[in-house]
Amino acid sequence: MKKIIATSFFATSFLTSFAQDNASPAKVYHHEFGIDATGFITQFLNTNNGQFASNYTPTYYLTYRKHFKTGNIRFGLGGSFSNQDVPAISTQDSNKYFSHSYSFDARIGWEFFNDLNKHWQVFYGLDFRPSSTYYKSDNVFSNSGYANGIETRTQAMGFAPLLGFRFKLTSRLSITTEANFSINFSQSTERDYFTSLSGQYPLMPDITKPKIKKMYSSFSQPLSVILTFDI
Repeated sequence: MKKIIATSFFATSFLTSFAQDNASPAKVYHHEFGIDATGFITQFLNTNNGQFASNYTPTYYLTYRKHFKTGNIRFGLGGSFSNQDVPAISTQDSNKYFSHSYSFDARIGWEFFNDLNKHWQVFYGLDFRPSSTYYKSDNVFSNSGYANGIETRTQAMGFAPLLGFRFKLTSRLSITTEANFSINFSQSTERDYFTSLSGQYPLMPDITKPKIKKMYSSFSQPLSVILTFDI
């Protein structure tokens, strides 16, 4: 039943777009906002019994384009954060422990586009993609009278050529999907620190590990669907 409703929705949008195109000249809109609708669409269509939707986490929750005659400036933002208490392993341990983490992902780029017909468009370009992650936990495990904590930071940037397709449901509403191949550079730091479980153990100095630098590639298949609207 869900598949029938979804098919009817897209068919209605498709026919409505024809009616709008024939009714009046198209107005030009310069600002476009988008949200990742992959989880909703796969869950609504019951694809793979919902397994993909439950495991999928978008990188960019919100996207934006500024339209020009020859191409578009594109932006994307995403991230997450978490703060929680970490229980003590021993009942004799009166210390309070916490865990903190966050991540931030952004992109800025330029894309060219070609209209294949009234409803299909292909776009291609290049993104610059900075990202940052942070994790700190006061009590990962306990050993020899100390709670062992860890703190890590990672800064990364990438350059990603991209190729995508847009289907225009109406003059202002579209769905897009794209693939990209990214070359990434990252730098990570890690610190181990220790908390005495009782007053009988002396303070222990932190252990700061050497920086780790990486260069690696990643490929993103066109599996995500972005719902966009122009204003």
